[in-house]
Amino acid sequence: MSDEIKSDLRSLTAAEADLVSRYPLPDGVPDALVNKTQLETALGVSGVTMAAWIRKGLPCEQEGTNGRAWQFRLSVAFAWNAARQAEDRARDAEAEAASQQLALALVGEGGLGANAGLSLAEQRQILELEHVHAVAARDRGELIRRPEVVEGFEVVFAAIRDALDALPDRLAREIGVEGRDLERIETACDDVLAAAARKVTAIIGEVDLEHDKGTLSG
Repeated sequence: MSDEIKSDLRSLTAAEADLVSRYPLPDGVPDALVNKTQLETALGVSGVTMAAWIRKGLPCEQEGTNGRAWQFRLSVAFAWNAARQAEDRARDAEAEAASQQLALALVGEGGLGANAGLSLAEQRQILELEHVHAVAARDRGELIRRPEVVEGFEVVFAAIRDALDALPDRLAREIGVEGRDLERIETACDDVLAAAARKVTAIIGEVDLEHDKGTLSG
């Protein structure tokens, strides 16, 4: 990267500098200002995922509007995503450790059926083997971590929400729907989103699914 391009980069804030120092760009990758499409390519994600990240607080240098492109600092966006993934892994590890400790405690008290007659060491060995099997299943794609499931639902829901938000305008343009009929279609779209949000909540538990007209939850 030329000195002229580098000079366009502002100084990082203290918080940004700390984040970037903990999660730096890979060796040989220069820092730069990138647009939304370039950042999607760099991080290997779709436009829908990027939109979800923006709603979750992905830092940007310039918000996109009509006639003005989104602009991101590559080092800051990379570090933000790396920190988010690290937090997800830490939460998973804490939850898994807590569940194993509880299982051991219950088994040790004779509370879990077939393993109740085993020694504590044998019970611990069984749980460790189950953990190994769970990790192997996750590596094979047979077991998905809850944060990944939640993010997947958020991405799919965002795509559905965007399509339904655009539907009334499309019907107005293409077949001339207007007035009360258009209002009924908008209400029906909102009802569909609310019902979908309740279904998601029933499957994965309470999770906020943002909508321009409010927050839909179970």
